[in-house]
Amino acid sequence: MTCSGVSCQDLKHLIDSCFVPVLKQDLDDVPLLSDHFNEYRNVLELQLPILYDLLQQKQECIFGSDEPEACETLANLLVLLCEVTAQNTIYGLSHESIERNGNRVLREHIPLQRMVVERIIFEFYQKKLRKDVWKRQLGSIHGFLRFLQLQYSGQMLPKQWVHFCLSVGLTVRESHDPTCKKIGVLIFQLILNSGDFSHLQEQNIHGVIYDSAYKDVDFFDSVEAATDTWNCLYTCLRFFEDLDSFNWSQLDDLMEKALKNITMASNILVSLCHLQFVIKFGAYFAINQNDILYHCEADLNDPNTSEQCRAICATNNSYTIFRWAKDILNMFNVNSYKLMQDNEISQKFLLELHKCYLVCILPIKLEIIGPHLITFMEKFTSVLMEAINAHRMDIEIIKLTRATLETFALQLHHYPDSLDNKDFAKLHKALDKLLKQNVFVQNK
Repeated sequence: MTCSGVSCQDLKHLIDSCFVPVLKQDLDDVPLLSDHFNEYRNVLELQLPILYDLLQQKQECIFGSDEPEACETLANLLVLLCEVTAQNTIYGLSHESIERNGNRVLREHIPLQRMVVERIIFEFYQKKLRKDVWKRQLGSIHGFLRFLQLQYSGQMLPKQWVHFCLSVGLTVRESHDPTCKKIGVLIFQLILNSGDFSHLQEQNIHGVIYDSAYKDVDFFDSVEAATDTWNCLYTCLRFFEDLDSFNWSQLDDLMEKALKNITMASNILVSLCHLQFVIKFGAYFAINQNDILYHCEADLNDPNTSEQCRAICATNNSYTIFRWAKDILNMFNVNSYKLMQDNEISQKFLLELHKCYLVCILPIKLEIIGPHLITFMEKFTSVLMEAINAHRMDIEIIKLTRATLETFALQLHHYPDSLDNKDFAKLHKALDKLLKQNVFVQNK
């Protein structure tokens, strides 16, 4: 087929010249540097503008024809543009107009309306991402994820694609390259979000994904990797049958890992990520889970919103927090030194600790948690005051500390008469007196 002197074959050759070159060695066998792709970038900067011009001139020929050659050309074009516009690639261009044009074409033509084009793309990736060749197909690895996100984020992933995606996700995660592991877990997340729930559950696909992702939770070296993997594992939970807060479950396994890694994380930002998921796990079985997590995102330094948050969090009825309360309080003390570090990081960590307390400790009646709570509060209150001094009376640290101490005081304020414990009264009185100090009164 020819369109005014330009054949589909000509376009196909032009498209082929723009694909990311096949690596000469497996990506795990040699370190890849951005400079290795300079020659490829030079080719792209010359060829892609020509390609875009031709597409503009020959739109009907490529996008409006159902002829087999036109469908194949369109499929190859979309696969190419998914490679070129994929984010955070080592081969990527920093050419705004080229990327913008590529994204425009993709938005206009994906999700695909023609099954034949989808089939050609499926067969393309089947060939490129086979177990014996994928480690040299860097463009296809990145492009595959980009295509999935464009095509299936808003519609159901067909069963054929589900099983192929699972295979690719498991395969690319065998690589030592962190980028491949990230791509794998993002493919998993898309399967969980866009696959048919019943089919995934019947085939135990969620279980396979869970087992694969769970292996990584002790080895995160970045916040991004931690967040992606925890999100994937968190999504898996809704597929497990008979999951409840009364019995030990996969959620408890995740809680155990998250608590341990708050302390063991490679850096404080990764530690912070683990802490944020402890909060989510603590609220998971609450009847009003969404309300709890929503109110925890409000400004807890504001008296009105913090009061609302305390009231909502106090209703958390998940039995999970009873199993983990002692470990959570211990985690607070073990990680308290982090409140003495960089000012901004300390603020973030103190805020998340307060949220964790609101969700996981505040709802537990004093009759149950009392013996552990008195010792904890006495020690941690001293830590909070040390943090204020360490940060030279920083106003934000003071506000965050005041809000946390107010939560402590609230929990002690209504202890039942059956607890004839002088330590409760003494501690409550001490907190009340502390909150009336100028450092807190003047910085409301």
